[in-house]
Amino acid sequence: MAKILVAEDDKLISASLCDALKSQGHEATPAYDGEDAVAKAKEIKPDLLLLDIMMPKLDGISVLWELKSNPETKGVAVIVLTNMGDMETISKILEAGATDYLLKSDQSIDEVMKKVRDVLSRDIKLS
Repeated sequence: MAKILVAEDDKLISASLCDALKSQGHEATPAYDGEDAVAKAKEIKPDLLLLDIMMPKLDGISVLWELKSNPETKGVAVIVLTNMGDMETISKILEAGATDYLLKSDQSIDEVMKKVRDVLSRDIKLS
């Protein structure tokens, strides 16, 4: 199915997301900080990136700007997973090029998987 990069510094959340994605038939690769997320996105060219905002080394919005400004990674669909639901943060996320976002505290793993399916079905990469 799809190659999905999971950029999340909380290893328990990352493992849960990766396990759920693999159970859906996807290839899931973890990244535990922003710099690692950028490097792995350039290396594996995922179909989708699940991206946390608050991460060490490079925050998620900076990761998003960097990926969207690179011709090799600008087409990657990005779902931002965050607990920051204020309008300023959401505006920054969307302005930086996120496909969608979810508030982590309001979502179950099943709801995240539904969003993944929705985004993958509508956001076919044009290579």
